[in-house]
Amino acid sequence: MQQLNQALEWLSRSYLGGIPVDRIATVVGVLLSYALAHAFQRIPARRPAAKHMFSIVSTVFLFGLVQEQYTGLLHLTVGAVALYGLMRLVNRAYMPYAVFLAAMLHLSYSHVRRQLNEHVSGRVELDYTGAQMVFVIKATSLAFCIHDGQQPQAGLSAYQRKNAISQTPDVLEYLGYVFFFPGFAVGPAFEMATYRRMVALDNARAQSQLPRRAYAKLFQGVLWMAVFVAYGGTYTFQALSERQFYAQRSFPAIALHLCVAGVAARAAYYTAWKMGEGACILTGLGFDGLDKQGNALWMDIANVHVRGVELGSSLRQLIDSWNIGTNTWLRHHVYLRLASQQAAAKSRASTRATVLTFLVSAWWHGFYPGYYLTFVLAALAANAARILRRNLHALVALDEHSSATRRTVRRAYDVAGWILSKYTLDFVAAPFMVLSFGTSLRIWQANCYVVPLAVLAIFVAFSGLGA
Repeated sequence: MQQLNQALEWLSRSYLGGIPVDRIATVVGVLLSYALAHAFQRIPARRPAAKHMFSIVSTVFLFGLVQEQYTGLLHLTVGAVALYGLMRLVNRAYMPYAVFLAAMLHLSYSHVRRQLNEHVSGRVELDYTGAQMVFVIKATSLAFCIHDGQQPQAGLSAYQRKNAISQTPDVLEYLGYVFFFPGFAVGPAFEMATYRRMVALDNARAQSQLPRRAYAKLFQGVLWMAVFVAYGGTYTFQALSERQFYAQRSFPAIALHLCVAGVAARAAYYTAWKMGEGACILTGLGFDGLDKQGNALWMDIANVHVRGVELGSSLRQLIDSWNIGTNTWLRHHVYLRLASQQAAAKSRASTRATVLTFLVSAWWHGFYPGYYLTFVLAALAANAARILRRNLHALVALDEHSSATRRTVRRAYDVAGWILSKYTLDFVAAPFMVLSFGTSLRIWQANCYVVPLAVLAIFVAFSGLGA
């Protein structure tokens, strides 16, 4: 689509401050999926095969022709077929682990290939690995849900019971699920059971609610795109690694720049995720049945809760509100399965399990050193924050008899928690954004290594106190 690329290049130069064309093409693909979602909803629920096929063809059009990710489309098609073969052929006791390992190894190959290409080209490119990361979550989640469908119900958690799949889906339904067009490139990821409820949606009252809910998300995405265009080029993490920049500024000015750069960087993710969420909602994704009065019930399929990330008063709340689909996958299909569930009751074992889960998350993201700096420090900071909260929260807890002074102290505690959590989040996230080991350390140096030193101090102090 040469004409489309030329139009996007003109748009980038004229109005979008030189944003790379591959990123604009991704947004265009997501926007086109809104029109396709309207067509998808017109397919009757009694024709699920037609819905699966429509989804597959739409993904080929959006990802192949619009984004021109032909190599990625081939990789994901071959990967999807190979993983489906493992689901069918491998012994059920080992199947989910075989699928998980095969999917992660294929993703690892793609990450290495991308990094080598970027080393040669000198620029970070938006290729098919983002879509493959979403695909890995969905395929491995399905494998574990099929495994859960063969287990006694009494031994499953509420989440596992709700999403268990009793039989391996047929190949068309499977491909319709993993190649679901609105969320293929940017997410959100979701379970097969959620996809099946969407395909079976046949309720006029529920369907009438879809446009309002969907376009509200699109509006949010457009607002965050404006934030990114306005501030993304001015406030960057990269600037903090340049000595001439941080040598002339005080620590408060550097910390403020770090936090604003964090908001500007996250705005790009908010744009893609909110637009993708809206397109998924427009198809009916998130439908969770009807209540006793016949009102539609809706699942939260958001990949991010912006308010929780930007206004959360604890690091745990910030982390839980970010990349929710990945967090759900890590919690239910990594932490609770690959780590020891019994170990979670013991502090040291819980810390090891948390670090292991963060390392799996880093592996899923790729092999740039910045990912590992971010996720290891994030795991340690999360545990340090948990220790602080456990020991300090009782001191500011409120009840109906609390005095005005105590309530003021609690408000100050919440504000301080928000400021410290936001700064910690942006400090921890900086390596994730710049990727390079040396650049990451220079940014941390400009911020006086405050967060790792504080984490170390918390571990030492409260260990000495026996807390």
